[in-house]
Amino acid sequence: MDSKEKILKSALRVFLEKGYEAASISDVAKESNFTKGGLYHHFPNKEHLFIETISFLFGEFERWESEIYTKSLSFKEILRIYFTSLGEIINFIKQVAETDKLEESNFYNLMFDAFHRFPEIKKKHNQYHKENEEIFIRILIDAQEKKIIQEDIDPHTFAFMVNALGEGTMVYHLITEKIDLKEMGEKLFQNVWNSIKI
Repeated sequence: MDSKEKILKSALRVFLEKGYEAASISDVAKESNFTKGGLYHHFPNKEHLFIETISFLFGEFERWESEIYTKSLSFKEILRIYFTSLGEIINFIKQVAETDKLEESNFYNLMFDAFHRFPEIKKKHNQYHKENEEIFIRILIDAQEKKIIQEDIDPHTFAFMVNALGEGTMVYHLITEKIDLKEMGEKLFQNVWNSIKI
């Protein structure tokens, strides 16, 4: 791991714990065991460090998801992985940030704050999301052509629905009673699959 990646992982831990407003360059310097001068060598200010940190996290998410799409998996398997991975998102972020301490709500609060403060982060997220959605749609159309799922399903609407169902489940999990996301993910998969298969 190079020094820049070490700083980004440390910054991710700090921002996840304190949020953008309360976190400081000094906090990241302490967490990473770098001097403030060492940090400023790579990042001119907190704003730049934050944008780079969130971009780094997005890059790790892209790598994680591309590993799924590049495998020779059926549409059914990809759909199951999508829903059952809802329970793995926080564990994945912990792995990226190299920490065992992470409140789920901190991650979502940080993302909403990032989208609000920095339009370029929101734009990058939307672009990343659109690219994944297009891959998903191509796989779905292929499954329709192979007579695996119903032909009268609109691929774009279905892709939107699957994403909304996943994101909505995560929000429900955060703002109401906690649910077993792995178990619920499997139930969601089974219900969706049974409604579209031939």
